[in-house]
Amino acid sequence: MKSCESQATESVIAYMPEEAAPPRKNGELDFKEPWERLSFGVALALYENKLYTSWEDFRSRLINNIQTWEKSEKKDNDEWNYYEHWLSALEQLVVEHGMLDKHEIETRANELRTGKRDEVFY
Repeated sequence: MKSCESQATESVIAYMPEEAAPPRKNGELDFKEPWERLSFGVALALYENKLYTSWEDFRSRLINNIQTWEKSEKKDNDEWNYYEHWLSALEQLVVEHGMLDKHEIETRANELRTGKRDEVFY
């Protein structure tokens, strides 16, 4: 049986408006790379653990990032990746809520890229 928080989170994701909805393939969430699944899970875990209290805090940042990209000159030159915008919104939220600062995010990301940080994610 799923917890109330998990059910609420699933409901939030299921009913996200089209401009912010995660990519799906055959009705299932579609992740191309492990970091996409990880960033998705972190955003949901922070919400479920009430480290930010309104899903709108995250969703509005995500929509803004997507809209900014759509209006930019990069749109014609860059390949679209939904989860790059998701990760950017997550990083903004984490910094603005004081969970980590930008330097800590960069340090941890670099440690994961170089293998200095060896957490295993499933």
